[in-house]
Amino acid sequence: MIKKYTILIVDDKLENLQYLNKVLKDEDYDIRATPDSKVALEAAKKNPPDLILLDIKMPHINGYELCRLIKKENTLKDIPIIFISALDSIDDKIQAFEEGGVDYITKPFEPKEIQARIKTQLQIHKNKIEIERLLLQQDLFVKKIMHEVNTPISIISLNTDLIEQQHGPSKQVETIKASVKTLSSIYGDLSYKVKKQSREYKATTINLLEFISSRVLFFDELANTKDIHINLEYSKELYILMNEYEFERVIDNTLSNAIKYSKASSEVNIFFGEEEGKVVILVEDFGIGIEDTTKVFDAYYQQSNKKLGLGLGLNIVKEICDKYKIDIEVKSEKSLGTKFIFNIDSVVKEV
Repeated sequence: MIKKYTILIVDDKLENLQYLNKVLKDEDYDIRATPDSKVALEAAKKNPPDLILLDIKMPHINGYELCRLIKKENTLKDIPIIFISALDSIDDKIQAFEEGGVDYITKPFEPKEIQARIKTQLQIHKNKIEIERLLLQQDLFVKKIMHEVNTPISIISLNTDLIEQQHGPSKQVETIKASVKTLSSIYGDLSYKVKKQSREYKATTINLLEFISSRVLFFDELANTKDIHINLEYSKELYILMNEYEFERVIDNTLSNAIKYSKASSEVNIFFGEEEGKVVILVEDFGIGIEDTTKVFDAYYQQSNKKLGLGLGLNIVKEICDKYKIDIEVKSEKSLGTKFIFNIDSVVKEV
């Protein structure tokens, strides 16, 4: 059965209500009309309409004020509101959109124009609801996948450690551990994407030497599978103020990318120091280079000749750096390598 849309018309002129009702009656809408703004608000609260046609010049509560009151109600805030008015100035139209209106129709009304605009806004609203439903479904799906993936990752990691303790290090165990680290990093990216809107990331003081050293150690097996040596140098011990989990995403994604795109038996250099009151962090590889540095931070971007990972890592790095106002510079030459340079301003803290 096709849904019958409900349209609420609010206009203090009875002749306008009658005219709009006549124009829309053949469109199979459920029409509700009132000349009273207060009655319209209460009626909308009790039975939310699918769309509101709202006049501006009305006594007691004008259309702008009523729109504001409607947008304050959680159950009504997403309902599309089309302003209908004899006012035709640019300022009135701009205010209508600023208050939350989705369209503006000037009097005298053209029946076909009204019908077309209402149909368009109802379709847009329907599409928006469907997109929100699909995004919620996607979010639940990703969370379920993350839950299902996390358990086997932990089991594999635990058992490889036990095997290594019983039988000693081996190339095979190291390869398994490297793969687990890669999966763990991907899991971290998905977790950040899913939880970033609902989770509070509090900043703490981070010792750069201790923190970056721990991340180098984390990716040691991954580097060893390609016979890559990671060099860590620093000018002095430095501290930054940032959330540890977010900083981990920045370092992990940059470092894992450097290893991933490096040539076998090469090096990855990491340096941090202080220049002109800023903390500078450099991650350098001698790999294949980046084809287009202007696209490297785009979501799902992957180099055509190396389709590895999800293409989310560097997009997350950019999001976090933008949040903390960290400047990123990317220098790359084909077949020679890439440098990522992070300039962290106003967060230097020595303790």
